[in-house]
Amino acid sequence: SGRQNDIDALVAAGERVETALADSGLFSSIGMKEMQQLFPELLDHITTNLPVLFSAEDLNTQVAPILTDENLSTRIKDNLSQLLTMDGIGQTEAILNDPLGLRGLVLQKLKQLMPAENVHFYKGQLLSSDRSHLLILANPKSASIDSKLSHEIADLIEQTKTKVNRSFEKTGNHFTLTPVGAYRASLDNETAAKKDTQNAILYASIGIALLLIFSFPRPLIGLLAFLPAVFGAICSLAVYSMWHESISMMTIGFGGAIISITVDHGISYLLFLDRPHETRGREVVKEVRAVGLLAVLTSVCAFLTLSLSGFPILSQIGQFAAYGIAFSFLFVHFFFPLMFPKMRPGKSKRALPLQTLVNRLFIGGEKYKLLFGLVFVALMCFYARPEFKVDIASMNTVTKETIDAENMVSTVWGHKIFDKVYMLIAADNFSRLQKECDRMSDRLDKDITAQRLSDAFLPSMIFPGTLKRTENLAAWKQFWNGKRKTTLYTSLNAAAAELGFTPGAFSDTYAAHVDDNGEQVTIPTQFLKQFGIHQSPDDSSWMVFATLTPGPSYDAGAFFFKYHDNKSVHIFDPTLFSKRLGEFLSNTFIKMILIIGVSVIILLLLFFMDISLTLVALTPILFSMICTLGTLHLLGRPLNFAGLMLSVVVIGMGLDYSLYLIRAYQRYREDNHPF
Repeated sequence: SGRQNDIDALVAAGERVETALADSGLFSSIGMKEMQQLFPELLDHITTNLPVLFSAEDLNTQVAPILTDENLSTRIKDNLSQLLTMDGIGQTEAILNDPLGLRGLVLQKLKQLMPAENVHFYKGQLLSSDRSHLLILANPKSASIDSKLSHEIADLIEQTKTKVNRSFEKTGNHFTLTPVGAYRASLDNETAAKKDTQNAILYASIGIALLLIFSFPRPLIGLLAFLPAVFGAICSLAVYSMWHESISMMTIGFGGAIISITVDHGISYLLFLDRPHETRGREVVKEVRAVGLLAVLTSVCAFLTLSLSGFPILSQIGQFAAYGIAFSFLFVHFFFPLMFPKMRPGKSKRALPLQTLVNRLFIGGEKYKLLFGLVFVALMCFYARPEFKVDIASMNTVTKETIDAENMVSTVWGHKIFDKVYMLIAADNFSRLQKECDRMSDRLDKDITAQRLSDAFLPSMIFPGTLKRTENLAAWKQFWNGKRKTTLYTSLNAAAAELGFTPGAFSDTYAAHVDDNGEQVTIPTQFLKQFGIHQSPDDSSWMVFATLTPGPSYDAGAFFFKYHDNKSVHIFDPTLFSKRLGEFLSNTFIKMILIIGVSVIILLLLFFMDISLTLVALTPILFSMICTLGTLHLLGRPLNFAGLMLSVVVIGMGLDYSLYLIRAYQRYREDNHPF
């Protein structure tokens, strides 16, 4: 964008930006010049082939009202008057053959191909209605999720902005480049994920370190609890890389947070090691194994069951976390005893306020605590209803700058990607693709008439296939009956005479002179890309991408299932997809809770061989799930995709604490035991 009163400078700046983008080699196509060059040829094709471009539906709903309009003569005069002005230069034949301007009805369908609603062409560039913004279209050579490409595009645009403004510095013009696109969201997501992961690890490490310092008689010994977690994370990443080529940034974030909890293993070992009397590493390992083995087994098994979820991201997190927990536990049992074969008695007499607080909370008042817990969980049961809210746009972690840029583009150009519906039609050869497009265009025409859609475009609306050409031509001949011809020619000859045209000059207008020899009419090669037609490089199949605009009577679910019966047609509605994704996540949540819950119950039964102990171990998890879901509901915070991933791992990790307590009580019985 630039100064409103200097359009030529804005266009010149736009051309420099296009040149810079083209020279970078990062884009497959830039600008609209190719489409503009093809437009005269396209207009000539439309004017020449009008009889085969209108279906019976189009003729009855669009052309018939024109002939019965009381302003028919005025419409004809306006069209013929262009021949007497500069606007008619180069359009003489088109105007003479189409005095009603029916070609405009066909061209109206092409607006779906336009990148924006409020657009004006000037010297080959797309300008906004206020002439202060210029739109440049650029298609990247590879997918926008390519991290390397996103960084290169971002750097290129920043450099281009600097160069363009420097070149116009003397003229006093200053231009702002506002890039939008999937590449920018990809870049924001990557940056945010890296930053959040680093912050999470940093803050968690600092917090845990402070707790460890206040929990051990010898503070520096407590800091060694980080070693198993670090070892587990490194080994988990190494093992994971042997089976997979890549790993999600989200997996690193979630998996890293989960593995950080494995400092529990190190804490358990070091608390047994740091005692007022002499301790030995091998003996300490036995105590830790007796209390913590079952907790580790349940965590590892619970995370591995995430591979059954059907979600690749959940499967990655499950495997990464399971490996990390297992390796952390192995480090405690094999390396710590080698590092600390024997530990001298602790001589520190310093107070441990954290330990004192825990003891006071844990010991005494059992009846009151039980009563309070039962009342609290009973109340929470009324609110523990998991709710899911999935918004595709909100799933991207984009910056405020990116959101502002997208909002500005939507405001200026009137284009919002999530307000559209997208259709993909595929076929194994081009001839069959044209037939499918013919069939779909008829159905879309009916949807437009019924106001289920307001706009739609398929190549068959401009280049119909053999069957559709035949049907349209027959409909055209039937439409122009004697009564309609009389109405048209009466108004046409009267208007022509007023403007000085020879009487009877239009006696043959709209006659069906189009040849229909039954042969397949293929779409010229130069129009394929402009119409969204592509050939797959893998299997040589053909496909066409179409953009549809919903109308007042649009029903997303009904529209989707209406076209879902055809295997060659695929519909993508962002709003419907978001809704169905929420339902899928809800079902997945229940399925994963059942899978992990059943696997944990079976594992506990096999280990304890006692139903009552199994129920005791599961009670804290049931309590925590009810209270957590109830709290989220009261706070008005529905579960999103990240919440789902955390919820299904709570059982595996949260169960550890009840198992620590049960195993410790089985081994030591009394709280005042020396161990």
